[in-house]
Amino acid sequence: MFKFRHVSPLVGAVIALTTALVAVLPGLAHGQATVSVERAGTPGAARVLFIPGLATDGEVWTATVEALSGRIDAHIATLAGFGSVAPLARQGGVIETAVTDLAHYLAAEDLHDLMIVGHSLGGQIALQLAAAAPDRVGQVVVVDSAPFFARLFNPAITPEQARGYGIMMAAQMGAATREQFLSLSRQGLAVQSITADGQARVMGWMEASDQATVAQAMGEVMATDFSPVLDEVSVPVSLVVAWSEGMPVGAAALESIYAEQYAALDTLSLHRIDGSRHFIMLDQPEAFRSVLATILDGGQ
Repeated sequence: MFKFRHVSPLVGAVIALTTALVAVLPGLAHGQATVSVERAGTPGAARVLFIPGLATDGEVWTATVEALSGRIDAHIATLAGFGSVAPLARQGGVIETAVTDLAHYLAAEDLHDLMIVGHSLGGQIALQLAAAAPDRVGQVVVVDSAPFFARLFNPAITPEQARGYGIMMAAQMGAATREQFLSLSRQGLAVQSITADGQARVMGWMEASDQATVAQAMGEVMATDFSPVLDEVSVPVSLVVAWSEGMPVGAAALESIYAEQYAALDTLSLHRIDGSRHFIMLDQPEAFRSVLATILDGGQ
């Protein structure tokens, strides 16, 4: 079911990167690749699955994997239609398909005690994957994401209102011209990264991504209240959030907003990283890696 091929290591990752493989997961109903998983790091070390966010290539984790490569056996996913991975003629939702096929990947690789690190949309996938494969997942690290994403922007929005909003957003994004789509994406770069280099990298991944896939995925994120899945997550969850000057809420208020979204969990470890926007791994790479190292060591 799975095909493996040797590829060159991640750019610049020459120290302690002992393997570099790509697994292509065929779609269950149509035989097309739905997720690409690149493997790097040290076999036998702590197993970590990295899932990037909307329109983001797995390359976003390169520096993180390099820094922790001696300690982790990294499995780096990129969803079909995002970044360098070709789009897929889907029969299901972007998130649903990713969860299903990544669960099959964990089974095929016989992975256990896995740490899943998911950013943004990838965080929502990580929580659902933990619920779908509880015997294989040991802990989850959610990076700047929430189960009911629309409520971060409108605390009063109902699931029904969010559903309508998400459907409308997906339709508008999908129908926009390429120039309109990229122009709107550029307008949002300031909330993605605090640096010009980070913004350029985010925009580069957006430009490489398939517009229809991005529109569908964005619609799913904004339309769906994934909070019910928290009742099915039995493993420890760590939440890493970004805060910087100029945000519409203070740091303490931001923590409260996120804590409320995860209130259904028995335990939640919350880590705030200051001086960063959405792409924490780009804006504050050392602080981000330090948090992951602490979690790997069993700290909260």
